[in-house]
Amino acid sequence: MMRHSHKSQDWFLYGSIYMVFLLGHMVILKNIDVVWIYPDSIVYYQGALLPLTDSQFYGGRRPPVALLFYKLFGDYEFEDHISNIAIDDVSLSYGQTMSSMAAFSFLAFACTKTAQTGKGRLSLFIFTLLFSFVPSILRWNFVMLSESFSISLFAVFVAVWILFLRTKRLSWLVGVALVALLWGGVRDTNAYVLVMIALVIMTALVRSCNVKKTYMMTLCACFVCIFTLSNFSNNTGNRWIFPFYNNIGQRILPVPEHVLYFSDHGMPINPELLMRSGKWASSDDWAFYNDPHLEKFRAWSLEHGKMTYIKFLITHFTYSMTAPVFQVPMDFLGFAYDFHVYPDQYYHFPLSRVSLHLPIALIYFLIGYSLTIYYAFIWWQRKWLYRYPYLSVPLIMVLLSAPHAWLTWHADAAETARHALTSFIQFQLGFSWLLIYVWDRYTWRPRIPSEISDHGIAKRD
Repeated sequence: MMRHSHKSQDWFLYGSIYMVFLLGHMVILKNIDVVWIYPDSIVYYQGALLPLTDSQFYGGRRPPVALLFYKLFGDYEFEDHISNIAIDDVSLSYGQTMSSMAAFSFLAFACTKTAQTGKGRLSLFIFTLLFSFVPSILRWNFVMLSESFSISLFAVFVAVWILFLRTKRLSWLVGVALVALLWGGVRDTNAYVLVMIALVIMTALVRSCNVKKTYMMTLCACFVCIFTLSNFSNNTGNRWIFPFYNNIGQRILPVPEHVLYFSDHGMPINPELLMRSGKWASSDDWAFYNDPHLEKFRAWSLEHGKMTYIKFLITHFTYSMTAPVFQVPMDFLGFAYDFHVYPDQYYHFPLSRVSLHLPIALIYFLIGYSLTIYYAFIWWQRKWLYRYPYLSVPLIMVLLSAPHAWLTWHADAAETARHALTSFIQFQLGFSWLLIYVWDRYTWRPRIPSEISDHGIAKRD
C-alpha cells in the first residue's frame, strides 16, 4: 500500500513538472512575434518545392532531410513570393517548436531510466526539460534554417542511443540507426560526428561494454554507411563549394605561405584570384562563381579543391590545431551569454563583452574536458562502463565536442558560431549530465536485505 502511494506521488510530481514544461513552451510560442529569415532560408524553401522523385531533392543545394522537414511543416501559401526575404512562415516555427518539445520530452524520459536514486532521476528529468529553454536552443525554433531540426534530432538520437545501451535490445539498435540516418541527413557535419562515434566504439567500447559485439559493430557499420550517403549527396550537389570559396578568400589568400602551398598543388593563381583575398564566396556579385577570369580556378576547385584543403590541414598541423583555439570559445560564449541568434555582421553583438569572458570560457572548457577524461578512466577502471554502458554517452558527447567544433570551424570561415552550435550543446548537455551521474552514483547505496549479514549468512535471533 505504501509503495503504491509512493508511486502515485511520483507520477503526480513528474506530471506537474511536465505540465509546467509544456505551458512554458506554449506561452513562448503564443507570444513570439518575430520569425527570423536568413538568405539561406529561401534555398531551403526552393529545395522543398522539388518532388520526392527528383534527384535534386537528395543531391541538391541542401541536405535532403532538412528539405523533407520544410516540405512537411512549411507554409507554401507564400510560393509566389518565395524569392522575397520577408517570408513570415509561422507554421514552420510551430513545427520546429513542437519537434523540439517532443524530442526533449523523449530525452528526459530516457535519462530517468539511467539514474540509480530518486533524486538523480528527478534531477536528470528537470534539467533535461529546462535545457530546452536555453537561448541557444529555444531561439532556433523561430529561425527558418535547419538548426532547430538538427538539435531536435540530436536529442532523439541521444535518447535512443541511451535506451539501446541500457536495454541492449535489437529494436533500439534499429531505432538508433534510423534516427542517425535522419540526423546525419539534416546537416552535413552531423554525418562526420557519426563517424567519430563509430571510431570511439570500435577503439574503446567494443570490449569495455556489456553489449554484444555484433550489435556494436553493426551500429558502427550503419554510421559509416550514413556518412557515405551524406558525403555522396554533398558531392553530388556540390554543397562544399560555397564554404570552400569562403575558406579560400578568408584563410588562404590573405596568407602568402598558404597561397604558395595551394599554388604548388595546382591552384591557378592570377591577379583576379588574388583580389578575392578577404572576400566571401558571395562578395562582389558572386565573383568566385561568375568572374570569367576565375574559370580555371573553378575547374581546379571541382577536381582537386577538397582533397588539397584536407592535405593542407594535415600537413599544417600546428595551424589547423591552434587557429580555432581562441575563436571557438568565443563562439561558445556568443550562445551562452547573449540572447541574439547570430553573433556576426548581420546582428548587433557585443564582441567586447565576449572577449572579456574568453579566459572564463577556456578555463571552463579545460576543467570540463579534464574532468571528463578523469571520470572516463575511473569508470573504465571500476568496470562501470562494462556494467552500465549508457554512462559512456555523456563521456562521448563531451569528448567529441572539441573535434566537432574543430571540424565546423575549418569547414567554413563564415558564421563559425552558428556552425559550432551542436558541438556547444554536446559539451553543455554532456558535461551537466556527467556531473549529475557522478553525484547520483556516489550517493547510491545498493539495498541489502536486513536478514543478510556482510558475510552473506542469515542472521539468527
